[in-house]
Amino acid sequence: MRETKEQPIWYGKVFSSNWVEARGGVANVVDPSNGDILGITGVANGEDVDAAVNAAKRAQKEWAAIPFSERAAIVRKAAEKLKEREHEFADWNVRECGAIRPKGLWEAGIAYEQMHQAAGLAYLSNGTLFPSAVPGRMNLCQRVPVGVVGVIAPWNFPLFLAMRSVAPALALGNAVILKPDLQTAVTGGALIAEI
Repeated sequence: MRETKEQPIWYGKVFSSNWVEARGGVANVVDPSNGDILGITGVANGEDVDAAVNAAKRAQKEWAAIPFSERAAIVRKAAEKLKEREHEFADWNVRECGAIRPKGLWEAGIAYEQMHQAAGLAYLSNGTLFPSAVPGRMNLCQRVPVGVVGVIAPWNFPLFLAMRSVAPALALGNAVILKPDLQTAVTGGALIAEI
């Protein structure tokens, strides 16, 4: 592993409302181009998943009750934090995926755009009126949060494919549990948790 002054906060941990020791052990974060160990990430077991689900269920009710404009502002703020750290995301993408730097920067840029688009979803009409078969009546179809959303991010586009699901779910009032691929646990998980 490369020498650093201090280990990152996610070192050997999983995120479940905050960084906690992983009960399922640890896994090396490996650079596929040369086999270098870049760090150590936590591996969740069933107890970790149960704890994350329970925490998400508790948080979801409060999150859904936040006015849509505030949820949108929070998602936009997270997008700006991603933009500030786009080179860090790109560097990790290169090291974990074996990607080229332009791909890493593209992925950070498209994730940033997705987050802003997702924030805009919160402003869309949350209901539609349509005619009823019963004379003098109308039907209302209303969009409401579903609760806790599970997202599994693959290794090949870990940031882009994670944020494509995470950002809209959050903007629309859902809590999210994100499970990144172990090959890209930093790009597709730890760095996202930090923003």
